[in-house]
Amino acid sequence: MHQGGLCGPDEECPDRVFRCRGCGYSAQTELEGCPACGADWKAIDVSHGPGCPKNLLEEAMDTPNGALVRRCFRILTAKNIGLTITLADITEEEFRVLELIEVERQEQNRSGEAAPVPRQAVSVRNNSAVNPA
Repeated sequence: MHQGGLCGPDEECPDRVFRCRGCGYSAQTELEGCPACGADWKAIDVSHGPGCPKNLLEEAMDTPNGALVRRCFRILTAKNIGLTITLADITEEEFRVLELIEVERQEQNRSGEAAPVPRQAVSVRNNSAVNPA
């Protein structure tokens, strides 16, 4: 998965969280110091917040559909190292996700992106992306 473009460093995250190492107080606005325990700015850590694209992807990959996507990437890895995989070896769900991954790769190639692995565009939260009605 091409995750490099999901979010930059902690300091550039669109949903960053500022947390005091001393008492655990947190806020989404930049803190000069901790209002709860009085610690100075050196005690404040910046991290990715719950709405960060990187955290959202990690959360989505912990779902059943995320496990399906991970399985499909393992299938692609096995294929790329030379294992023979037939339709009898995979489920219909896996085949559908593999098709989505291939479409993503083709779109990346057309747009000139150099990443050899597709970005995570498969919606792992939305069952309709994996199981169309």
